[in-house]
Amino acid sequence: MTLPAQTPGPPGCVKSQVPRTAPLLSLQGLRVHFRSKAGLVHAVDGVDLDISDGQTVGLVGETGSGKSVTGRSLLQIVPVPPGVYAGGRALFRPKEVCASCRGVGCSECGNTGKLGVPCPDCDGSGCDVCGGTGRQTLDLLQLPEPQMRRIRGNNIAMVFQDPGKALNPTLPIRQQLAEVFAEHRPDELLREAGLDPGRVGTLIRRDAHGRVSFLERRLLQVPPWRRAHRRLRAVMDEYVARALADTHIPNPAQVMRSYPHELSGGMNQRVMIAQSLACDPDLLIADEPTTALDVTIQARILDLIQELQERHHTAVLYISHDLSLVRQISDRVAVMYAGQLVETGPTERIFDDPMHPYTRGLLLATPSAGQSRGRLVAIEGTVPQLVDPPPMCRFNSRCPWAADACRTREPILRPWHAHDHHVACFLYDAADRVGLAPADMPSRGEDA
Repeated sequence: MTLPAQTPGPPGCVKSQVPRTAPLLSLQGLRVHFRSKAGLVHAVDGVDLDISDGQTVGLVGETGSGKSVTGRSLLQIVPVPPGVYAGGRALFRPKEVCASCRGVGCSECGNTGKLGVPCPDCDGSGCDVCGGTGRQTLDLLQLPEPQMRRIRGNNIAMVFQDPGKALNPTLPIRQQLAEVFAEHRPDELLREAGLDPGRVGTLIRRDAHGRVSFLERRLLQVPPWRRAHRRLRAVMDEYVARALADTHIPNPAQVMRSYPHELSGGMNQRVMIAQSLACDPDLLIADEPTTALDVTIQARILDLIQELQERHHTAVLYISHDLSLVRQISDRVAVMYAGQLVETGPTERIFDDPMHPYTRGLLLATPSAGQSRGRLVAIEGTVPQLVDPPPMCRFNSRCPWAADACRTREPILRPWHAHDHHVACFLYDAADRVGLAPADMPSRGEDA
């Protein structure tokens, strides 16, 4: 099943009806659990999060808070079993190259080179299927595997934490990048090579994936097929070299022939980024891509991601536990604790005026220049067990302001002051709204 094609007509005639304010991705009550001998582990438990076109959202929290599981669930790469997609929706609104400028950028597409695909049910006017957005809306958690394969690497790509584990050690770099183009850009490659995307194209496409049989491999050595194969390989080499060059890898031709173990950690991470951005995805999920690198290489990788994001107008979900790094690169921040979001908002507002006690604890635990040597602030206690957790604030055992309400009710992420700043804490809730006596509610006092 392929994504619906654009309705024919003059450039922009249908796409102009599609609202550009609709979020690219909307997580609504996302729940991902894991079966264990002790019970059901609620790794991700009711996450609501929006990511807009071209926006960078930083997802922060301690190790084990559910950040990586959230990112992996968007691509359906959480192992099932033991994983269970227990509920919620991940609504994704893919984009396509603008017909007016063919991806260069114009007034029609807002200089992004891409426009939202109109909803096939309402033709872009808005309906119940697309939630009134006018854009084609897909629930990533419900897509069948064939359609999900078309999304992975094409519309949504992921940079993993350890490139040494993500890259195949038995394949050269060229083949690992060539597979991405063979999977998502086959017709484009065949056209540039002057080949018919019929039987010849199918066979060469299968060869790029390493799926040809012995007889088919011998058939590719027959002169007419061999010439076609060589033309396509030459075009493929150009695509791979261009993708590597975009990440500022010196001598791409040599790197293409190398294996992952022959490259440094920084070079392998650049290869991962080149592989992820090869097909110009709408959303890039970066799962702590600089954790295993030294500080100098970290800075280069971050600059590279930002540069490529601006060039390709890609939205980024940046997963990290490094708050100072997230502050530099993110437009918005979502703070995650024990499988739930506890605070979301614009980056500067979160860092300048944190509301949730956990967010405050994270910021206080960040080393600063004015801090006394040898004195580090830590959040007391440990992350609770997430096996069938009772309804309560999961931070209550570590919170200095915890009250009866925190131990008997689960707080809801609500807007605070501005509508774009949300916090899940009874410190900022009213007793009558929760249904408890004022004495059961926590008091902010002078220190809150």
